[in-house]
Amino acid sequence: MSSAPSQFHVLHYNISSILLHWLMFFLIMIAFTLALLLDVVPKEVKPFWVNVHFVTGTLVFALLWLRLIWRIVAGVPDLPETLHPHTRKASHLMHGLLYVLMGLVPLMGLLTAFYRGRGIDFGFYVFQSPFEADRATGRFFKEIHEFASWSLFLLAGGHAALALFHHYALKDGILLRMMPIKRR
Repeated sequence: MSSAPSQFHVLHYNISSILLHWLMFFLIMIAFTLALLLDVVPKEVKPFWVNVHFVTGTLVFALLWLRLIWRIVAGVPDLPETLHPHTRKASHLMHGLLYVLMGLVPLMGLLTAFYRGRGIDFGFYVFQSPFEADRATGRFFKEIHEFASWSLFLLAGGHAALALFHHYALKDGILLRMMPIKRR
């Protein structure tokens, strides 16, 4: 794999930001994949996998808050000066939408579960629904949850594709910002 040209100075994210980014990516992919598979799992084990989906989404929601706090505390490295102003604005907009969707998807999922009368079993503690079961309200939140999930999936896919485009076509070092720094 080729490295970024030496004329580019790449400002990296810190290791905590990098770990939170990739951990959330994997948890979101697990939750999304589970959601797609829930229609085909045997009825006997479906409640278990639905709960794993709920727990994973709850972890994403909790980590999002940790990530936002860490982002405020640690800051974000500046984008390279060589980026066009429109590209900078598009990057900020895309990241903002990703954060909104990373919060909206699990929140709507939790509301869906709670309005269906379901709790979330963390193994050591069961968080019961704070609401009275209401299937119509549950369906409403489920529609938002599913639309937001697909939106997050597509936007994250675009985010990844653009990071790869920057790395392989533009060779500007953007992708390297979210990779651990190699120690020599």
